[in-house]
Amino acid sequence: MKKINLKDFQTANHRVLRDINEVIVLNVIRERQPIPRVGIAEATGLEEGTISRIIQRFLRQGLVYESGVGASTPAGGRKPRFVHLNPTRTCAIGVDIGPIQTLLALSDLNGHLQSLKRIPHGRNPEQFLTTVADEILTLTREASRYSELGGVGVSLVGLVDIETGTVREGQNLGWGNSVEVGSVLRSRIGSKVPLYFDNGARLSALGEIWFGTTHLSGFRDIVFVEIDEGIGTGVILNGQLYHGFRNGAGEFGHVCVDSSGPKCSCGSYGCLEVFASDPVTVERFLKSTRASRSSRSTVDIEHVVAKALDGQPEAVAAVKETARYLGLGLAPIIYGINPEAIVIGGKITAAWPLLEKDMLDSCSKRVSRLLLEPTKIFPSALHVRPSLMGAIALVLAQNFAAPKTV
Repeated sequence: MKKINLKDFQTANHRVLRDINEVIVLNVIRERQPIPRVGIAEATGLEEGTISRIIQRFLRQGLVYESGVGASTPAGGRKPRFVHLNPTRTCAIGVDIGPIQTLLALSDLNGHLQSLKRIPHGRNPEQFLTTVADEILTLTREASRYSELGGVGVSLVGLVDIETGTVREGQNLGWGNSVEVGSVLRSRIGSKVPLYFDNGARLSALGEIWFGTTHLSGFRDIVFVEIDEGIGTGVILNGQLYHGFRNGAGEFGHVCVDSSGPKCSCGSYGCLEVFASDPVTVERFLKSTRASRSSRSTVDIEHVVAKALDGQPEAVAAVKETARYLGLGLAPIIYGINPEAIVIGGKITAAWPLLEKDMLDSCSKRVSRLLLEPTKIFPSALHVRPSLMGAIALVLAQNFAAPKTV
């Protein structure tokens, strides 16, 4: 889904659909609200009269509202009022299916979560997806207080057919291949509610640019690296999610960083995922502490990160070892894509002060300084799971996507 970059668009002229100018204005309001009409005109280059006509249409449609009064200009005149998106106009349901836990949320147009549910993962896909569908139906009833439900965005793991919602390959879910997620959900939910699907790492990238802070403003080429039970990457090129020929672009978690390393779930050896995913970091910590079997079940990545931030040597060493392998894994991303920014997501980034230096030092041994130094590398700004927020953005973005022209 394209996200219009405010620094790189051309205003549509009279020969192009009026809707494109409306989309441009709507995006400006979303990103800069509250904003006066004059500010919208300055940001878009559209004439103030055009802006006024568009805002009046939005007000009639209930897409926006105006409130507050700003200071008048030195030249005098009417004091400006500020334009906001109307959060009650449209809502979205996001579903983030993960290998341990699935999250479901109802969100308003601004991305504020109104309801959040968690259900444990199930190894029987038919039974599990029936449960997910029932939870979605519950959220659709909660959505009745909004003027419109935009749809349901579903984040999936592995190689995903984004048209049908089929997981063609998703070892981490434990379901086997060619699981028709979309078909099962549609059979329970019906055809009236639109369903949208994509890979979780790509949706994490979308969520970051849609709901993250302004540190990505103006960037067109971005890679999001999601560290969880596995490692996925979402690639944004020229402001658009990049899927590749068979929706397989961005599988950098399966780039080999050490051919003598352990076997990966993909069948290869020494992938980045077997050295830097959360379970590996936890296992590295447990081995160093010689934890008993009874205590192992209570240790997760959050526990290791908390211990590392407290200065426990074994936890610090485990996190730093992960950082070094992560740095090796960033090298093919920088050489292969040369992005302006790389965003690292996952619970382990809470230990960013311990990760950053070792990660960059390791990466610098494989990447030219001329390419590494200009690349911005920082942790995700999202506090809720980025792939969930991306699933929500996938739905809400339908309101902000320019129509196709021929």
